[in-house]
Amino acid sequence: MLQKFSTVFAENHGAEVFGSTNQTCHVLKHSFACVAIVCGATMSLFGQTVPRPGQEVFNLNTCVDKALAYNYSVRQAANNVQGSSSDALAAFGTMLPQVTVSAGNAWNTGLTIDPVTNEVRFNNLATANGGMGFGMTLFDGFSSLNTWRQAKVNVLTAEATLAGARNTVALNTASQYLAILMAIEAEKVAEEQLKLTEGMRRRAVQLVEAGASPANELLQMEAQQARDEQRLLTAQNQRLLAYLALAQTMGEPQGSFVIANMDAQSFKEKPLVITLRPEAIFGAALDNQPNIEAASLRLKSAEMGVKIARARRLPRLTLNGQLGTSYSDLAQKVTGSASVIVPVGYWDNGGAQVPVFREYSAPIFSPVSFMDQIYENQRRYVGLNLSIPIFNGFQVQNGIRRNQINALNADLQFQQERDNFQQTVERAHADATAAWLQLEAAKKSEAAAIKAMDDANVRRTEGLMTIYDYSSVQNTYLAAVSDVLRAKFDAQFKAYILTFYLQSPLKNNTDE
Repeated sequence: MLQKFSTVFAENHGAEVFGSTNQTCHVLKHSFACVAIVCGATMSLFGQTVPRPGQEVFNLNTCVDKALAYNYSVRQAANNVQGSSSDALAAFGTMLPQVTVSAGNAWNTGLTIDPVTNEVRFNNLATANGGMGFGMTLFDGFSSLNTWRQAKVNVLTAEATLAGARNTVALNTASQYLAILMAIEAEKVAEEQLKLTEGMRRRAVQLVEAGASPANELLQMEAQQARDEQRLLTAQNQRLLAYLALAQTMGEPQGSFVIANMDAQSFKEKPLVITLRPEAIFGAALDNQPNIEAASLRLKSAEMGVKIARARRLPRLTLNGQLGTSYSDLAQKVTGSASVIVPVGYWDNGGAQVPVFREYSAPIFSPVSFMDQIYENQRRYVGLNLSIPIFNGFQVQNGIRRNQINALNADLQFQQERDNFQQTVERAHADATAAWLQLEAAKKSEAAAIKAMDDANVRRTEGLMTIYDYSSVQNTYLAAVSDVLRAKFDAQFKAYILTFYLQSPLKNNTDE
């Protein structure tokens, strides 16, 4: 993922690099050499980091990938992207017809009205019904359309926020990686100085035993050795703490890995990026910053919110319809007729009553089948509904005003992000320039301290310098070596900040 990111810096500084992105943070660079002269010899920094059995060797890319996979903020930001995408799909769905299907069954006892035949029943009755309805908004002042557009903008905002979170984690990981490298080199310097002091103490023992030096010089050398041992112990603790911080960032067990070796490179030439004006770097880097992009998208989303709120003033036209049917187990239909003769009265035949009969046709009923009822009892409905807002207690006006205020705040936040980034670039340029000048000054001090230390070693060996004077020269030398070590890390670190702002390689490779 970060291979192109490393290549970009290598092209600018001639060394393998690592880094990440965020305008409030810094990106790191570590390939450099710090020459520590001990008795006139050159000591190369970035030494071996030999893994023990069971340990893995992690380079910077591996550390960043593991930190990104472990970090909770990154995972939450990724979940927010998925949630925003789901919201966008739902917003699009509001513009489509809404279709529902329903079905039901009921059992009735006692007095009831048959919903199919509308007859009053006094016996048990079982009914069933089913239907399908639909509704669709034909016009709502483009509220649904703007809501969908706003949801799509929110997806882009979530993606930009995710990119910013990834950049922050990558930056922190690179910072901790650099802290380990610095601790390793500080430990190396302390080890070499302790070896030198031990040799000088053995020399002092020989001189005291031969009577060529007073005993107090041996005591001074033993005190110096104790101080060097304390310095080495402090450096070792710093290295362990730096490894612990990186392990916790990646979610790895402590002591389960070592970082990869890095080739030593000297930071000799002034980086070209420092010669650029801060305004040029700001203009070229403005479109590559996730935080600024997220602020711009939030402003756009807030402006969409104003349009959505204003749409509530407009009429709303909807289309709806329904298709339904029903069934009753007591429903019947006429399937035929039969001739029936029944008495209708009497006539008097001389005092005798003679019955009078009449013949008529009576209908024959039979149950209606389930399928016939489903087909014959169909009901269809289509309608239009127009709603015109007249007065709603100033709720619409308040909604519009609140969204306008949100848009104003989003615009202020966007302007603030731009100003913050511009100030960050200006500070980074000033820091990089000052760090380069500090490195040049530290190199001059180191060169003078090296010559003084070489001369002190010779004079001390020949017995021409007291232990007090030698310790003073030695302390000056150690301070000069430490200053160059810090200055080289600081100068390359701050120079790469400008390189990153100018090219922002991590943003272009987050998915690789």
